[in-house]
Amino acid sequence: MHNSHKDPTQEHDFIYSIEDGQSLTDNQCFLCGVALIETNRTDEHVFPQWLLRRFNLQNQKINLLNGTSLPYSKLKIPCCNSCNNEHLSRIEIEVGRAFQDGPGAVSALDRTTLFLWMGKVYYGILYRELFLPADRKDPSAGSIVSADILNTFRMHHTLMQAARGTVRWHQGQFPASIFVFRTQEPADPRDRFDYVDILHFPFLAMRIGSTAVVASLQDWGALANSVKVPGIEAAKKLSLHPQQFREVSALAAYMTTLFNRTPKHIVVSREDHVEIFTLPIAGLSGKFIFDEFSSEAYMHILAQILGMEVSEIYDGKSYRTLLQNTDGTPYTMPIGLDGQPEA
Repeated sequence: MHNSHKDPTQEHDFIYSIEDGQSLTDNQCFLCGVALIETNRTDEHVFPQWLLRRFNLQNQKINLLNGTSLPYSKLKIPCCNSCNNEHLSRIEIEVGRAFQDGPGAVSALDRTTLFLWMGKVYYGILYRELFLPADRKDPSAGSIVSADILNTFRMHHTLMQAARGTVRWHQGQFPASIFVFRTQEPADPRDRFDYVDILHFPFLAMRIGSTAVVASLQDWGALANSVKVPGIEAAKKLSLHPQQFREVSALAAYMTTLFNRTPKHIVVSREDHVEIFTLPIAGLSGKFIFDEFSSEAYMHILAQILGMEVSEIYDGKSYRTLLQNTDGTPYTMPIGLDGQPEA
């Protein structure tokens, strides 16, 4: 039996394990771990090229945690030809076509395909953050995300290897809670893309054209199946304004931080892969699997994601949600030609 803070696959030599600093270097494939040389090296775009072209983002910059800005097109992770061209490209093609067609097509994707795609983007951001000094002026200050923190995501890295076929999870189980929403599209293509992440937790939300995907990437379905969050339920009935996307992302991100179980797994070795059996999330405890919701704590996450001060959205007692009317019904928030809410 294994918990998510230990690598449950280290005894299986066909699984690439994050262990003892052997990985997370620029001369090994991020997915399979093979040594990279000139003849087998590629660089996998964290945000795929089809997305950058579609929304004119090639030269737009992403802001990383240490204040570094670099073009989206330069955000890459080391990858071998085999993983890139045989495994990841298939996922990119399927996902790219679905986002072109809209939320119905994205919802209809094989959920493992969507999970692996979201998981790769999330992992790629985390991977690149690891290599950035916390203080750009002092490279010896250490990285933004410590190796200890990164090791808590070893299970995520293991699950990503389902893209190679070397990891599978038990039928009827699924690693994540994934929500697909319909979104409104601003006039400027560059404003039709947005993403939200919280790097200390396996969470990612992306708004791409008319579709948003919000994912708690390692809660084994808890947020989707074990609790009804009014704001998330309202969002399912709306065509989200960009600010509403940010709010529902903040809400799901906060719920991800409240998840209070460490999933335990049994790993069974097959001939050419391992199968992961996840024990019942609740375990033997009678405590609910999410900690109590705190408006004040949530407001700090929401304010950060909205780019506002807490005092602007919270008076210490109540806050104005953009997802629901005062009677609890979904709040429609039309978008104007300038990308702002209509009066």
